[in-house]
Amino acid sequence: MADTNDGARIVKPWTVIVANLPVRIENNIRVDNCSINLERRWKRQGYLINTFQPLYDYRGHSGFALLEFARDLDGLKSAFQFDISFIQKRQGKVEWDEASEQTNDLFAWMASEEDYNKNDIVGYNLTNGKDLTSAPNIQMQEARHYRMVLYNLRESLHSIAQHIQSPTLVSRVQLLLQMLDKNEASDLTASIDYPCCKRG
Repeated sequence: MADTNDGARIVKPWTVIVANLPVRIENNIRVDNCSINLERRWKRQGYLINTFQPLYDYRGHSGFALLEFARDLDGLKSAFQFDISFIQKRQGKVEWDEASEQTNDLFAWMASEEDYNKNDIVGYNLTNGKDLTSAPNIQMQEARHYRMVLYNLRESLHSIAQHIQSPTLVSRVQLLLQMLDKNEASDLTASIDYPCCKRG
């Protein structure tokens, strides 16, 4: 079930829509022409892509695909980076919506609530096994993650402090513990910005 937090919502698992993929015609059916090569190339570039799902209808390949990224916070950041790379090339959602001439350019953007609710092949596949989440909900997940990291660090440092005898090392460990105590998880995540969640 989709969360009810305020804020624009994006699709989870983190998904990017790719549009205008090249196809070829075989026996009057549109056939995928490059998905495997694109997936390999993007993975080599460091994007944390789990699956590349070309979308098909009765005519064959629709020219659209869904990229599902790793389901953790690293996957979310990777999906944002992918989205931003296409915005910088002027090949994002805005340009796709405004495209009026035939072009061979690829377009890509983070799947949002607008895409999720569309009555087309993309919307149908987004609603099949995927959900919506908001930036506040993502930030809460990240805050929980950092709290656990801080807790584990504190436990490790306390354990180290009990087994060392050097006054200098003890002093350094105590200083690290003091620094950790001053940094709540909320402070670590307060400055995180999710630009793709802000689109209307």
